[in-house]
Amino acid sequence: MIFRSPSIAILIIVLSTAAALLPGLGTAPLWDEDEPKNAACTLAMLDSGDWIVPTYNGTLRVEKPPLVNWVQIVGVSIFGRNEFGVRIGSACLTVGTCLLTWWTGRLLAGPFVGLISGLVMSTCIWTGVGGRAATPDASLVFCTTLAASIYVHAVQRGAVTTITRGHALGIGLACGLAILAKGPVGIVLPMLAFLLTALVLRQKSAPSDGRSWLYTAAVSLRPLTILSTATVVALPWYLLVGLRTNGQWITDFLLIHNAGRFAAPMEGHSGSFLYYPMILAIGMFPWSIILLAIPAHALFLWRTKRLTSSHFRAITFAGCWALVWVGTFSLAGTKLPGYIWPAYPAISIATALYVVDWISGRTGWEKVVFRNMTADKAASMVMHIGWLSLAIVGVCFIGGLPVISRQFAPENEWLGLLGLLPVLTAAACFILQSRGKRGLAISALISSSVLFLALLGGVAAVRLAHHQGAASLLAELSSEERAGAWASVKTPRPSLVFYTGKPVKKLADIHAGVRHLRDTSFARLVVRSDDLPVILPLLPPGFEILNEKPRSFDSGLAVIGKIPPENTRSLAQIANPY
Repeated sequence: MIFRSPSIAILIIVLSTAAALLPGLGTAPLWDEDEPKNAACTLAMLDSGDWIVPTYNGTLRVEKPPLVNWVQIVGVSIFGRNEFGVRIGSACLTVGTCLLTWWTGRLLAGPFVGLISGLVMSTCIWTGVGGRAATPDASLVFCTTLAASIYVHAVQRGAVTTITRGHALGIGLACGLAILAKGPVGIVLPMLAFLLTALVLRQKSAPSDGRSWLYTAAVSLRPLTILSTATVVALPWYLLVGLRTNGQWITDFLLIHNAGRFAAPMEGHSGSFLYYPMILAIGMFPWSIILLAIPAHALFLWRTKRLTSSHFRAITFAGCWALVWVGTFSLAGTKLPGYIWPAYPAISIATALYVVDWISGRTGWEKVVFRNMTADKAASMVMHIGWLSLAIVGVCFIGGLPVISRQFAPENEWLGLLGLLPVLTAAACFILQSRGKRGLAISALISSSVLFLALLGGVAAVRLAHHQGAASLLAELSSEERAGAWASVKTPRPSLVFYTGKPVKKLADIHAGVRHLRDTSFARLVVRSDDLPVILPLLPPGFEILNEKPRSFDSGLAVIGKIPPENTRSLAQIANPY
């Protein structure tokens, strides 16, 4: 069969991931807050020639290490200082992540599971979101998945639980890069996941008592080799940035943006212990229609001792890896959807295990739920519920997107038609399954998922993104109007900093804004639309609104600048004609 050929499997996954990610990649404006902040930091590095100290809007940026900026520098150097240039690196790394997921699934459970694993990863919603974003997440996920795949390669067969020195060096290299992507989390959580996996595998192959069991499992990972390699990769930059900033970057990054974020919610990003299960239900769509079936299938195989050696290793690795990432961030005070994206490759492998067993008729846990049915009918019923769930989500898109568009992005109500695709897919899959063509039903789901992600990213996101941020505010300004000394009342939007291509001064209040206009040559001032009634009567002569962006997903904005003398009256005069 075609899925047994590695080259064909690679081609399928690359094409499906590219088709899902590339449409509209360079057309949608950068989404506030993170995308333009990362991109502006990248351009500052490129312009200054300083690739060590991250800066944003003329000040030290301590939130993230520089790997994302180094990746973006390559992108903008090749494709230009634009949205495509700063996003293409994330897309390429995400293609790599999907290929690593395929390879890991193939090592653990064979070619078919490997192919489905890669396709599940490439077609879930959060891959479509994170894989398009100019953020560090794609870099972190690629590096941690690389470390995971190397570990799996080391322990894939037989009773082997001790990794070789070469594998340890590879894991250390990947984790070192992950530390440069997002800090200590890039090595702490992978090592915890490897230790938990080693404990389970070793207990299965050679049960022993407490201390020796833990010690032997830990030693099997060659932690000193991994840690020393990761240190060689990451420490030089951390030392340099610490020296260049007198320790400020190191202190603020570790204490505020690591320990602080874990200990308490920051920037309003909080949530209960159920936050990430709900995020998984959204992020894994459309595969979340069987999200509850995946742990049920794994538990059934475990308890009924129907696990093959490959199934055991696949379920052990996937379960331990996902548990560490999701469990750790469930305990954290600050919660964001992207924090658990590194768990998605493992969840994709677990999903593929169930899907392949369902296609082959090798499941059985469904009979526990539907006691009055045969095993085959019970398995069919679970997927029928899944197809119904898919159709319901489609109906929600049909009804929900027009409401959202009407409120935040008028004239885009027709985007609700995208919901027809999940509805039609659900109907097609139901019919194919009813005719005994389970494999074709899954193929139809994969194909429609690629198209759905392409339409969401290439059409819906592009249309909606133009209604947020500062890109549309500046797009209609002439080059002359965009020049000058920019300032913003209160904190400037990151998109404003990126699209002006220069620092934007933060002003405390309206009166400071008026002084900026009066005392600064070629002054440009950005204010919220809500503040216009207050500032208009105070404007010096010759100033007017150069452009205004109405309220949408964010507050409305206006740019105020000086007009040529021949244009006579200022808006202050217009507002007070008598």
